[in-house]
Amino acid sequence: MSSFNTVTKIKYTDNASDLIALTEYIVFQDDKAKRKYIVFKFTNNVTQQLLGMQFEVCQYNAENNLIEKSVVVYDKFLAGAEEEFVPKAKLRVSYNCTSISVRLIEASFDRFNWKEGEYEDNCYKFGQFYNDEKRSEEEKPLKKQKKQKEKKLKNKKLKKSKKPFVIRDATTKNFTRLPVIFNVIAVFAVLAFVLATLFIFKKDAKKFTEGDYLLYRVSGEDVAVYGYQGKETRLVIPEKIGDYNVVKIAGGAFKKSSVSYVTFNCDVLIEADAFTNCTNLKTVTSQCDITVMSKGFNGCVNLTSVYMPNAVLQRGSLSGSINLASNNATYKNKTEIDLKLVVE
Repeated sequence: MSSFNTVTKIKYTDNASDLIALTEYIVFQDDKAKRKYIVFKFTNNVTQQLLGMQFEVCQYNAENNLIEKSVVVYDKFLAGAEEEFVPKAKLRVSYNCTSISVRLIEASFDRFNWKEGEYEDNCYKFGQFYNDEKRSEEEKPLKKQKKQKEKKLKNKKLKKSKKPFVIRDATTKNFTRLPVIFNVIAVFAVLAFVLATLFIFKKDAKKFTEGDYLLYRVSGEDVAVYGYQGKETRLVIPEKIGDYNVVKIAGGAFKKSSVSYVTFNCDVLIEADAFTNCTNLKTVTSQCDITVMSKGFNGCVNLTSVYMPNAVLQRGSLSGSINLASNNATYKNKTEIDLKLVVE
């Protein structure tokens, strides 16, 4: 069971750069182990894909004194154009840290790099253009000599030929019957092209449907569930839907659904109002690492059994859903402390 006893979401407005903005961060605090972690949420404000970034994090104590400085590097694909994203890795900070400041150091996009306020174009550079032009000038004499040799050889062949030119009837049309197998191959080629185009379009689309689930791309192959069209009442949410990794259940995804039993087989973030007013929902189970935001299961009045031993539950995540005294609800967990965090 995770021992994080305090989970705090903090808005961040002191943005270091307009290219990539830190909009908020979540602090996970473990008083028993004296540990503290931070998860960041950024916005890519550029109309290009963000391929990697570096930023500096300064940590301050309660007296606003600098206690530690570190550089965080993400060198893999992070986000699409003008898209919010949450890097997977948590940053461990000092237990005495009460506030932070963030400064962007470097960012790499599709067509340019940004570093400490300087821009570098990733496209075709002037140096390459100059070298290519110089090479072309050097090759011109060689090409000219080659053409002259080809012309001389052609003239020699014409002199040796008995007929200076050949006359043929251009009015006669030749009709060729293509074999049946060629037509079959052509049909299969067209079908393969259409299917490949549909697949590529689906992979590139930000919002799409996979089976009974409505999904949108978070980053790379990671997706969030934002809707459910199925009729299954005993629902198992898998680690993968198709070729995509499920990392988030978006707000309103299962709002007022008829689901009565939910099992999570994936490490996932459940946003506020994801299961709002699911009055048929009775049981929630999972052995995975799950973070449930405040009001994640809001208004689930018949929810009586919750078994998520590895979950991090924010205060109010089961607001209006469980009342141990009146509903005789059961919450299977390891300690009394964990139970008190769930029921306010």
